[in-house]
Amino acid sequence: MTTTRKRAAISFTGGKDCTLAMAMTKKTHDVVLLVTFGPKNFKSFKAHSLEIIQLQAKAMDVEHILVEIGEEGKTHLQCYREAIAEIKEKYNLDLLVTGDILNVCDNFMTRATQDIIELSSPIWAIDRHKLLDTLFEHKFELLITCASIKKLGDDEDLARKFVGSKLTPEFLEETLKPQEKTVDLGGELGEFHTMVLTVPELYNGQRIEYEGVQIVEGEYMYMDFSSVRLVPV
Repeated sequence: MTTTRKRAAISFTGGKDCTLAMAMTKKTHDVVLLVTFGPKNFKSFKAHSLEIIQLQAKAMDVEHILVEIGEEGKTHLQCYREAIAEIKEKYNLDLLVTGDILNVCDNFMTRATQDIIELSSPIWAIDRHKLLDTLFEHKFELLITCASIKKLGDDEDLARKFVGSKLTPEFLEETLKPQEKTVDLGGELGEFHTMVLTVPELYNGQRIEYEGVQIVEGEYMYMDFSSVRLVPV
């Protein structure tokens, strides 16, 4: 007798946390959709290139959709709830998964999914050392794409060491751990953000290559990509 696996969607930005949450969810569910929520008429995020997200979805062979949030006369929460209800019905979903670790905006996603769809946050409250050890163990290749200069102690030189670097065990020991008293090792307070260039168990023998430069805009430093592409590992 076979049991039909339940269908899951991942709230997806292409970063380390949601990708790890996806890898964990695939063990128990069919991941049929990656959904990126963004504001109306936006082109991309500083930290999470939409072009890279689309390549990640292609590498993982999972459908990706962009859901634009924002409608006059409706609250942010109302827009999310309507969008989630719509994609649940369209894709016959049983579960929506996030890579959240900390309480974000007064448990926003819990309120957005309440009475609509089951919400899963498989790495919620994970110890940051365990988080990074798990990523390294599964050979995640992680590029730091954005950093808050302000949250790195108003130190632009330190931000330059982050942005464009790979988050590796060596980077952890040499650059990140010395800042551990003031910087969350997972960047969970907005200190830095990552994009996943490859994961052997997910990317089907492919990885993302890129060219880009560091850009400073206000309190943020981020990678401005001039070229991104999928190549065989």
